[in-house]
Amino acid sequence: MWKVKQRYRRIRFDLTETEGKESSHSHSLSVGGLILIGIGGIIGAGFFLGCGLPIRTAGPGVLIAFMLGGLITAQVTGALTSIAVAHPVRGGFQVFPQMYLGSFAGYLQGWTYYLASILTISSEAVAMAIFTQLWLPRVPTLLLSGCYALLIIAINAFGVNSFKRIESVMSVVKIGAIVGFIVYAVLMLFADFGQSHGSGLSFYHSGGKGSFLPHGWGGVLQSMLIVLFSYAGIGVFAAAAPETGRPRDIETAAIWTLSLLSCLYLVSITLLLWLVPWKSISTSESPFVMVFQANGLHWLSVVLNGIILIAAFSVMAGALYSANQIIVALGQNRQAPKQVATLSQTGTPWVSLLVSTVLIAIFLVCSTVLPANVYNFLISASSYLTILNYIFILWTFVKWRQKTTEDDQFISKLTFGQPVSTYVTMLALVGLGLFALAQQDQRMGFYVAVLLGLLLTVVYFLWVRKAH
Repeated sequence: MWKVKQRYRRIRFDLTETEGKESSHSHSLSVGGLILIGIGGIIGAGFFLGCGLPIRTAGPGVLIAFMLGGLITAQVTGALTSIAVAHPVRGGFQVFPQMYLGSFAGYLQGWTYYLASILTISSEAVAMAIFTQLWLPRVPTLLLSGCYALLIIAINAFGVNSFKRIESVMSVVKIGAIVGFIVYAVLMLFADFGQSHGSGLSFYHSGGKGSFLPHGWGGVLQSMLIVLFSYAGIGVFAAAAPETGRPRDIETAAIWTLSLLSCLYLVSITLLLWLVPWKSISTSESPFVMVFQANGLHWLSVVLNGIILIAAFSVMAGALYSANQIIVALGQNRQAPKQVATLSQTGTPWVSLLVSTVLIAIFLVCSTVLPANVYNFLISASSYLTILNYIFILWTFVKWRQKTTEDDQFISKLTFGQPVSTYVTMLALVGLGLFALAQQDQRMGFYVAVLLGLLLTVVYFLWVRKAH
């Protein structure tokens, strides 16, 4: 317990210089702002576009996968917010393992999360470029993706207040798109609006075995790795903790965010499956756009394509915001060059933004030059890195419970059933990671993640540990 307090005091001491520079924008996020930022960091092209693959993998059983994904995310988010309430510090995603698991755990957690975030930004920028080419087919992908990346970097450069306003607007647009689809689907089903060919039988027809689980439980488990990333982006809650006036608002925002997301996901996908035979869903276009096109509403499909661009842009904003918080914390803890922790008078981490810009540019060039399957391996590797981050959060939560008294603890309601549920969730994450090895692309991604982890480990023991 004494060692933990000493680590926390040292972290607080390291933050003293920067807190003065943050005063102009600290405590500027309300519960509503946190909810919108949370949704903005989670709902992205991965849901609007990527839900087709888990649907094809699990059939209607994908609904079970989304429910399980929500439960796993609730446990991880609850663990993260519980500690964030006790320690509302900048870069909490990395600071917490540093305090309770030791220097190496904090270092590995911080860098894997940071690199996964940068890869997410790059992949979303490439996706945005591809969709923009529907209107600008002659403009090179690299140019479009570079413009989108520079725009999101510029938004982050103006500080938290600018990020909050823009992210809130984009979140409202994304929620409106899902709600609009739900309303439209209900009208199609019960008011005979449009020309649906699903006839309420899509759950059972055109599905091979004609059952709710056409590929068995194996299909559900294979879809879980992708489904989990429809809920990814929870790090924004810890990253935004220092910006709130009352730390316990973090839990309120987290509960509302996950509840809203789970309801929107389950209802929209249920209606989608009811309207469209799941076996006809393509993995190369949005299933939601497919519904509008199938009913001759091409103008709505164009509008939804535009909203998908906004969704990807919003995820990029949240990912860069969280990534910069993490790399600043790494610099403060002497696990990255100390220059990256430098903040301007307005609280903007210019050096870390520059580092992130260079890495994003490298990933964008790689995505254009390398074969498509190589880039898919990198995306799969980022998935494994995220699972590792989730396990670190849960493990830190266990140690935090052991090393603090009950009087010092605020336990989030999202961690219902802990500590048993915490251990079960960790085992489930490990099992899902191992189960995904059966698929070739994900297996290659696992190898990339292992190599990246080994590289980070070598760097730590050769250079970083000597600085402590």
